[in-house]
Amino acid sequence: MSEEEKKEKATAYQSSWPRRPERPWERPLPSPTPMPIIPTEDVNRILKQILDRLGAIEKRLEKIEKLLAEKAASST
Repeated sequence: MSEEEKKEKATAYQSSWPRRPERPWERPLPSPTPMPIIPTEDVNRILKQILDRLGAIEKRLEKIEKLLAEKAASST
């Protein structure tokens, strides 16, 4: 195959879609900032508050499930 035939084939199979523009080099991610030192008592207190809130949410969801089950039973 001659050079001219190779060039003709190459131009024949070129895509009509425009090429995707190259992305500029992205900056690397910054290094993570260290967490502040929190006393253990504060961490334990915060975790207890979270657990208390989750418990309250769970109770509300149980009430909602109970109401929905009663409503579904009565409509059947």
